[in-house]
Amino acid sequence: MTDIKIIRKSKGLTQKELADLLGMKQQQYQRYESGKNEISLKLFIKILDVCHMKIKIIKK
Repeated sequence: MTDIKIIRKSKGLTQKELADLLGMKQQQYQRYESGKNEISLKLFIKILDVCHMKIKIIKK
């Protein structure tokens, strides 16, 4: 399972619901979730934002 699928499912959203929140078609979102299209950092951050999640950067 991809990271964005885990995120989506943890929020109880369907692919269509998340795609609508992101302003894209469900088919386009599905290609990101399946790994057919590579997700950009910008889109990943937008997904986190829409799902009310944050990314934490840990420096070593």
